[in-house]
Amino acid sequence: MSTPNVHGLPPHLRKDEAGYFLDYSVKEGGRRIRKRVRLGLIPLVHAKKILAQNMVEIVEGKYLVSEQAKLTFAEAADSFLAYSKSRKKSHRNDPPIVSRFKAFFGNRSLESLTPDLVEAYIIQRQQEGQLNHKGKGISGTSLNKEIACLKTIVRRALLNGQINRNPIMGVRKFKEIPRDRTLTPEEYQGFFRECPYRLRPIIQLGYSTGMRCGEILGLKWSQLDFKNKVLILEALDTKTLEKREIPLSDTLIGLLKQVPPTLGIPYVFTFNGKPVKSIKTAFRRVCRRAGIKNFKFHDLRHCAVTNFRKAGVADSVIMSISGHKTHAVFRRYDKVDREDRKGALQKAEILMDIARTLVENHSPSVEKM
Repeated sequence: MSTPNVHGLPPHLRKDEAGYFLDYSVKEGGRRIRKRVRLGLIPLVHAKKILAQNMVEIVEGKYLVSEQAKLTFAEAADSFLAYSKSRKKSHRNDPPIVSRFKAFFGNRSLESLTPDLVEAYIIQRQQEGQLNHKGKGISGTSLNKEIACLKTIVRRALLNGQINRNPIMGVRKFKEIPRDRTLTPEEYQGFFRECPYRLRPIIQLGYSTGMRCGEILGLKWSQLDFKNKVLILEALDTKTLEKREIPLSDTLIGLLKQVPPTLGIPYVFTFNGKPVKSIKTAFRRVCRRAGIKNFKFHDLRHCAVTNFRKAGVADSVIMSISGHKTHAVFRRYDKVDREDRKGALQKAEILMDIARTLVENHSPSVEKM
């Protein structure tokens, strides 16, 4: 804040050989910038009068602020996409979402967005989902991804000082219903029997280790260490951009050694001389043959985490294999089923029986009168 100077002038008023001038600061582009407005060689009383007339705007940092063109939604969205491409492993998912945003919000200024406008966008997406997904609609999980993307666009504009407030403050996400589909050992055996041989090592890796489908399909021969019974996922190979070491069982090693290498291709899993990019069609076909309903490849990750926990493996060890960074997300993959609940009751009854036996054995005998 400006203070009286050697000339005894009030705050924000200064004088030099060129006369009086207003001295204050404003916020532009996210930074505080010093401003000097020349008043010239005028009487002090006139200089004080000008200062008094504009004091409110000077104190608020609004006096003669440079007019800036308002940031459009499209500009903010394009800036986000550049950030996404350089920083996010899943950046390929963002352009389609941003494209839908642009079609709805148009070239309006980013500051003109409101929570009600966002709700209107969500309603439109739900209506589109009803039409495009045979009446099933679009899931809350999918909408939450779009809401998160929109919030990131706004947050980065705030971070860059391009807007002064969050126009969509208060927009809430949908409550998600996490999937709880896992396979019993019997279901998995039937499912695995229906898998073609080239698909079996991919499925077994997902079921045994909890690796993501993209991590498995992107696996290279150089990452396999059969001697130490591990495979190495480098940071760039993982969704979380963190290096992981995955243990390999003898069964997995046997399946992987049966995969024929393709000359000139570093990837483990290939088809017709090219790396495998997707197994969705083959996976759905196996589910139909095995009579497995409502099951996705990612559910194998749930199976792996749950099986590790049932085997008594510590959470920290499971997370180091699966790549979960927080316990909150990890718990969504650890499914408690009917057998767990039955087992809990049996263990509790065993403890109660032990306690009852200890009490009976240590009770003082009552002498007969």
